[in-house]
Formats: sequence, structure tokens, C-alpha cells
Amino acid sequence: MKFLIMGAGALGSAFGGMLADAGHDVTLIGRESHMKPIREHGLRITGIWGSHVIENIRATSELKENYKPDVVLLTTKSFDTENVIRELQPLISNDSVVISLQNGIGNEEIIARYVGEEHAMGGMVITGFEISKPGEVEVTVSAATTKIGELNNKITPRLRKIVAIFNDAEIPSDAVDNIQMHIWAKAFYSAALNPLSAIFRVEYGKLSNLNSFAIIEDLIHEAFEVAKAEKIELFWNTAKEYLDHLRREQIPRTEKHRSSMLNDIERGKKTEIDFLNGVFVALGKKHNIPTPVNETIVRAIKFLESLQNHEISQD
Repeated sequence: MKFLIMGAGALGSAFGGMLADAGHDVTLIGRESHMKPIREHGLRITGIWGSHVIENIRATSELKENYKPDVVLLTTKSFDTENVIRELQPLISNDSVVISLQNGIGNEEIIARYVGEEHAMGGMVITGFEISKPGEVEVTVSAATTKIGELNNKITPRLRKIVAIFNDAEIPSDAVDNIQMHIWAKAFYSAALNPLSAIFRVEYGKLSNLNSFAIIEDLIHEAFEVAKAEKIELFWNTAKEYLDHLRREQIPRTEKHRSSMLNDIERGKKTEIDFLNGVFVALGKKHNIPTPVNETIVRAIKFLESLQNHEISQD
């Protein structure tokens, strides 16, 4: 099967590398600073998925019209989804599918708008990846298997086939018939930990502290009110049930992880805050639900973005 990994940073490189190591035809599209050492020396993967050096993988920074992938794994930042799917549109054939493995809420709908719902799938990844240096990726932590699902909530033959390929490539994965539930569950997790890790500059485990977790409790209660107004089906009946799961299961499993948002802030890059806490703020306004904690978090991250960009511009 031919895979195109669009936006091959840490997550995309790890998925693409494992698939290539299992014998699949894989092309990575990413930043040239990361792609060049992969072309020259192969892709090195370390961490909880084992140690691998993959040399039979194409790595480039340019998308070419002659690519005809069976599966596109979209691993770009959420704010790039619309521009990227427009660029990919001519490459999508009758048998192609685009799978979003991104953070946040709404990516699948954007993809489906451009290529059709029948060519789109959703994914939920709750595993940590870091580029230790260009050409090398470490798989650091995992709180659950990757979930992949059709947007119509059916378990189709192609879904089973793709998930079987992932598992054969040692990417622990499940086919699900309720992908939006998993995407919203990941959104709660990301909105709770990602920005606070960036603001306080700590690993996730430190956020179990009484004071930081009190902030998490408030923002999750707001998010649950928004989800209820949107009539989203969730795995938990109350915010308290989810918060217990977050504290007992998810934080301990990923306690050593530094958020991607913290990495973005430190590198002067734009964050995905608008697709995480920003979604709860926007939907809160739609339903006249106050979301002051999430709004404060969004403003804090945007302040840090502007501060880092200002510092970079002064260098």
C-alpha cells in the first residue's frame, strides 16, 4: 500500500517510518531541515516502539503531482489543514483516503469538504513523539492505542485493512465505530494539559499539583457544558468522571511528556490553541455558555506566542 505522510514532523515521521520498515511504499513530506538527513542517513526511530533505522523511505519537502497515494496521513498542524487539503485535492483518486491524525476538533470536516466524506477518515493519537535531532524521532509515552474510524461510523473493509497494516507495522491501533467520541476525548486531554504545560513549562506529571489541577477542573467543566450543548456523545456522563480518568490513568501514563505547544512556544512557532481551547470558547459563544477559564488560557498562549515572536524578531 502507498502511503503519503503530509506534514512529517515527529508524529508523521514515526508513523511513516514504521510503515516503511514493514515494507510499505512511504513518502514523507516535511521540513527540508528534517527531510535532508533522512535522505542522507535514513530515519532513526527510538523509544517505546523500539529502535529502527529506516533507509527505504522517500523524504522531501515538495509535494509532486505524480504522487498517487492509497492513503494520506495528514499530520500537519490544524491551522494548516485547509491549505494542505486544497494542495492534496488533485492527488486524491477514487480509491484514496485521507486520514487526519491531528490535534483538535474540526479537521475531518475540513478534509471532507474538499475531497468528500467517502475519502476522509478520523484518527486519534494519544502517544508522545519528539524530534531529538533532525532525522531522528523518539516515541516517548502512550496513554492508549491509536483509533481510526470512518466518518459514517461504519467498520468497513478498508478501515479493517488499514488498521491491520498499522498493527503489523507495530503501531498499536484499533478500528472504531465512534471516532468523534475519541476525537472529543483527545480534545479534552489536549486542552487540559497541552497549554498548561506550555504556560508553566513543565511535564504533564507536574500538572497533578492541587493548584494546577484546579485550573484543569474549571476548563474541563466548561468544555463539558459546550459538548452537552453541541449534543456530542461522550464516554463520560460528567466532567468529574473524565477528570478522575485524567488524573488516575492519562497523566500517570504520560507524566514525562512535554507538550508540543511548549516546543512551539520555545521555537517561536504558531500553536494550535485555536483548535483546542479556542474551539470551546467559540462554541461557548455560539450557545451563550461562559468559558472564562478557556478564554484566559487562549489569551495566555497567544501572549506567549507574541512574546517569543518579538524576541526572535529582535535577534
